[in-house]
Amino acid sequence: MDGTASDHPALRDIQIVNDILILKKRHKLIRRMQRKLDEPEIHGYQVWGSSYLIMDYLKQHPPGKNAKVTEIGSGWGILGIFCAHHFGAKVTAVDADSHVFPYLEAHALLNDVKIKGQVAKYQDLTKKDFRGQSLVLGGDICFWDNLVDPLYQAVKTAVNAGVKQIIIADPGRSPFHKLAKRCCKQFNAEHLDWSVSEPKTIHGELLIVRGGK
Repeated sequence: MDGTASDHPALRDIQIVNDILILKKRHKLIRRMQRKLDEPEIHGYQVWGSSYLIMDYLKQHPPGKNAKVTEIGSGWGILGIFCAHHFGAKVTAVDADSHVFPYLEAHALLNDVKIKGQVAKYQDLTKKDFRGQSLVLGGDICFWDNLVDPLYQAVKTAVNAGVKQIIIADPGRSPFHKLAKRCCKQFNAEHLDWSVSEPKTIHGELLIVRGGK
């Protein structure tokens, strides 16, 4: 189900995408939080389109029931919430900016799921953080050149920890292409074009790295 939840005042400015309730930026709760809380500092102030590309891929290639999922660069955590809701996944949301987690917690509560939050940069993630995880996901997380090396190291650490699959999505920016090229050279990986029509037409690319046993 996709669209606007209802014309009822209590449900205005809520979008439904893939059966997930998402507060629009103009929703009263979001605006209230913006007034009372510190603003996210690393682009974590909305849901970015690449998350929907990964959702669509997972709908076609679902993980096993009760999979353990880590969303890196999670922002509002909608991708992890999607996994918890649809697949019963046990989700850890990782972001370098602690200010995003109130927005994540609000969406988790709205969608009646539990998400564990962890503040960490890509380069700080260890094999212990990834051990036992089925999936590592990230949408719109490779937007600067100085993120390529830390993300490559995070992917390498995840593969060495036995993670079965890492999926990173992007509109197709130069830093992402650099990351995809390195990963396709070093790992069992593929670089795909992908698009969705909901909540709007979004074109982008997926980097899918397969590891584990």
